[in-house]
Amino acid sequence: MEVVLISDGPLPIDSPVRKLPFFFAARLVDMSRVSPETVGEAKIAIVELLKAQDAGMTALKASWSSIAEIPVICLVDKKNRREAIQAAALGKTEMMQRDTLFALLIRRIRNLTSADVAEQLPKNTGAKTLEAYRSGNAFLESLCFSSIEGSKIPLNLMNESASETLAALSLDGLASWLDAVNLHHSPTYSHSLTVAGLAGAFARHLGWSEKDCREVVAGGLVHDIGKMRIPLTILDKSEKLTEKERELIGRHPQFGREILKPRIEVPIEIKKMAIQHHEFLDGSGYPDRLKGARISPKVRLITICDIFAALTEKRSYREADSPRTALTTMREMGAKLDQQMVQQFARLVVQSELGDTNRAPAAASGAAA
Repeated sequence: MEVVLISDGPLPIDSPVRKLPFFFAARLVDMSRVSPETVGEAKIAIVELLKAQDAGMTALKASWSSIAEIPVICLVDKKNRREAIQAAALGKTEMMQRDTLFALLIRRIRNLTSADVAEQLPKNTGAKTLEAYRSGNAFLESLCFSSIEGSKIPLNLMNESASETLAALSLDGLASWLDAVNLHHSPTYSHSLTVAGLAGAFARHLGWSEKDCREVVAGGLVHDIGKMRIPLTILDKSEKLTEKERELIGRHPQFGREILKPRIEVPIEIKKMAIQHHEFLDGSGYPDRLKGARISPKVRLITICDIFAALTEKRSYREADSPRTALTTMREMGAKLDQQMVQQFARLVVQSELGDTNRAPAAASGAAA
């Protein structure tokens, strides 16, 4: 299900519309460029009227027939008479207050479209993988809400998702899980689901307890929570990142620390996986330059899964590495990684029959920094 986002120029920084691509496949279209071609097969249109100028509104009204057949929600400040008049002038639309709880906006979009997050998955996707995919997506959405609203992270949903993922890995296999999650509309969600699946499969391969396996799956889901503070225009940028953008993405472990610090409900090991997954054993990582024994086995495992996922995911500016090439790169990282773990991970990759198949989700540049 695709949502078309309509704005007069770039979306304003304080517009809630900027967060919608975390939840739906979405495209931004300028008011002056609305047409059957740019709207395409979208199921709903969200019109942001903040800072909309007369020229933009005139162009939108002239092309209104392009979106007249799908539900349209206009975001307005009802105390702003100009915005209310602009929305009314468009005709058949639903007006929502811009400061409405974001969760209510998401719910309203879903109610109008009957959206199913798994609708893009192949018909032959295993039933357990399908169930786990929906559960993982629901948790990641709740994690995003929690980051936005400062609410508690729902541990029951996190644990349920981790259990469902492990069950899917047992019944349908790791390759099936990766094939499914690579089709997610959000590169950030896709990456988290990929790391979670790899972590669960790897922990089982190492013979860890079921409790520890669930915890590393949960850690994989949560590990990039800091990216919720990075604009999607950077996370999902189609071109190569600038130095400044790369630097901002590199701060996501610190952002993760800030988000998770007050959330006493989150287990400490999961917090460590989110904050420390870019630390290296030789002390050259970030954000704290931890070294050796200060990096726990669970963090080491998540780091390996995160790097493998990053290397095998396609970018708009480069092709994905094959699993074999990625493993070679990880071996060449030497003392940065736990090489005994890397060796065991390589055996998992071979046993899972991932072969030389590239993992190629939607192109993104920041999904695994």
